[in-house]
Amino acid sequence: MENISRIIGNNIRVQRKLRNMTREQLAEALDLDTAYLGQCERGERQLGLTKTIEIINFFGITANDIISINTNKETANKEIYIKEINSILKECSDNQLLAILHCVTPLVSFLKE
Repeated sequence: MENISRIIGNNIRVQRKLRNMTREQLAEALDLDTAYLGQCERGERQLGLTKTIEIINFFGITANDIISINTNKETANKEIYIKEINSILKECSDNQLLAILHCVTPLVSFLKE
């Protein structure tokens, strides 16, 4: 079985990224040291129960969302990637978007083969 600290840490990272938060922003909101939060996200350190509950409440999720090994990481990662791509595309002009579309369409077709 996977280390519980790694499971919790990964689930915290997923929740943070789904909300487009940096590690620094989350650490500040929870009154944690950024390096310590990074170690917790990597499963190198274990958060105490009080901080874990604070994180659950902060994100508005259930305890199962934070401790579950069965989180659909592929779906969560896909959502993260889509949000990151969208934030990049929002900064582009119409001409840039058209050029990107012309590049991405054949690439996606190629990757599906």
